[in-house]
Amino acid sequence: MVDVGPSVPVAMRRSFMVPEIRPLDQYDGSRAKVAASVSWLLSCSYGSPEHVPEELREPFYTDQYEQEHIKPPVIRLLLSTDIYCSVCSKILPKEEGGSLRDNNAVLQVLSRQGLQPTEQDKPVTDTDLRQKPIKMNAHLAVIDSLMTIRMMEMTSAMTASSDKLLSPSPSSPSLGTLEYNILSWVSKINQTLRDFTEREHQLRQQHNKADIQSQQSIRYRKDKLPPKQTPSFPEVSSLKDLANGCALASVIHYYCPDIIRLEDVCLKETMSVADSLYNLQMIQEFTSEYLENCCHLALEDLLYSPLILKVNILSFVAEVFWWFEELKPDFVHPKDPLNLEDVAGMSEENSPTSASSTSSPAFTFRHPFLSGVQPLSPVRGSPRSPGSMQHS
Repeated sequence: MVDVGPSVPVAMRRSFMVPEIRPLDQYDGSRAKVAASVSWLLSCSYGSPEHVPEELREPFYTDQYEQEHIKPPVIRLLLSTDIYCSVCSKILPKEEGGSLRDNNAVLQVLSRQGLQPTEQDKPVTDTDLRQKPIKMNAHLAVIDSLMTIRMMEMTSAMTASSDKLLSPSPSSPSLGTLEYNILSWVSKINQTLRDFTEREHQLRQQHNKADIQSQQSIRYRKDKLPPKQTPSFPEVSSLKDLANGCALASVIHYYCPDIIRLEDVCLKETMSVADSLYNLQMIQEFTSEYLENCCHLALEDLLYSPLILKVNILSFVAEVFWWFEELKPDFVHPKDPLNLEDVAGMSEENSPTSASSTSSPAFTFRHPFLSGVQPLSPVRGSPRSPGSMQHS
């Protein structure tokens, strides 16, 4: 962690216990996709995670043979027409989503939005969504499309913000995509904080030099005045750059400096797994306490950031943007003297480059990659309890 300013009491300052997590070779991406997507769907349908019935909050159960399955109540809900119609009524304008009565109507709306879900390069049909046993890939494609519609709504001001935040060259890729804009916003905040802390560091050095010159006759112990460590803000050019929590925790600090202090964020040049988990736990706790538990991802999901969770992760970051730039609750007041409108545009080499270079959406709402992953598999080993290691 870094020490960059005076100590002030804050709500979020507390000890974080670094948990043991499932190793990457035991991480089941397809299971994570189902868990995160179903959690988002139910939260959206019921209005908030707190309103989701208890029996639906965890979508899996383990049978007597230690095999993991999706709970029957979750399957029944997905196979009904109610859940998708309910979500559409929440995320679409009333004239568009208020009168939907079946899956065919939902699929038609998604198609009109240019977000037709496909599975193995074929459009998802009502038959796919009613198939038994459940055809989970088709449902995940529909949920991805719904999440993206929600992202488009939450970041509707992103285009206008981009005009103020960014001045990329014409060759910058995928300027119009959601992914590019979301990552550009995160990158710009981190660049702004980097510039600010560098100026602050220079001013501090000048001030210390002046003090030394004016007090040369005063003896002091240099070893009792260690230099303050300058934070290392990450460059954000792809989704993987969010995996250690540095960039997003810095964004939260920028908008809520009284809740997340910069010195409480781990911003090292080289981040260990423990460092990353420390930041990610802080982000999860902040969103749980202040942003109505909008993070539907586990620590491993954020840490490993697999491609299969691309839409889920971007949806989460878009929701953070929505809270900070659209809703602006009382606890949000961006750090002064920073003003994003006064900051020069990002350079081309620092711009996110992971999105497609065309003007079409950066996502393809199909799940052929699930066929390359093992199907839902039992979790190897029992759930682990949090470790006793404490971040320092």
